[in-house]
Amino acid sequence: MSLTAGALIGFLTLCTPPQNDASFDPALKKFQEDFYRRGAKDDDRIAAVRTLAQYRHERIVKALAPLLTESTLAVRVMTARELGLFGGVDAAPRELLAALRSPANAGKKEAAVRIEILRGLGSLKYQAAAGDVAKLVEDKEVWVAKAAIDAAGRIRTPDAMTPLIKSLQRIEGRNGDAETSLNPYDELFPEFPTASGLLKPDARQTAKKPSEREVLKAPILLALQNISRQTFESAKEWDTWWAKRKANFRLAE
Repeated sequence: MSLTAGALIGFLTLCTPPQNDASFDPALKKFQEDFYRRGAKDDDRIAAVRTLAQYRHERIVKALAPLLTESTLAVRVMTARELGLFGGVDAAPRELLAALRSPANAGKKEAAVRIEILRGLGSLKYQAAAGDVAKLVEDKEVWVAKAAIDAAGRIRTPDAMTPLIKSLQRIEGRNGDAETSLNPYDELFPEFPTASGLLKPDARQTAKKPSEREVLKAPILLALQNISRQTFESAKEWDTWWAKRKANFRLAE
């Protein structure tokens, strides 16, 4: 016996948990108690965020989203990191993008928050963030730029092609020799409690401070290749190819 379209829709509705599913109430209650407990420190609050973030649901996003702009920098970073894992939960990338656009995360000391938000948006391949990501590809904070470059490649936004090529041109010259921090949080976020082990250094990095070219060139080329499906190496080659095609460019599958 086959189901009619109406019956099938009704069946799927019954199988889909409602947005206000009461089964999350105990977890939300514990989160409120642990996060707002008197004397709770950042490590305690981050642990509460991580515990709640095990439940990938719209209600959980709603509870965590205010922390992206209203909590301490450490909690904002780790909340963004957790929400970046919420694949299939539409509210998560929407809230990450709203936090990226918020004046609360616009300053120099909030650069670490922007880095983690961009990583999350890239991981979730959130197309609505394409324009915002493209604008940050040339950010003066190298690690913010790298996060935007990585996100642009994952989202595959043609809007990023021109800034990516310009960035490649810049680091091919003397500007690429400038040293940058070994860890994106070292200078941008010096007060982060790294002793807790919540953030680990990038295992791919060496002890010597890398140049901007060393940090950015490979990610730029990978992003360009992911968007265009081409394999050029130099900014000149990319610029020549893009100039002829950008007016009518369409993403290949």
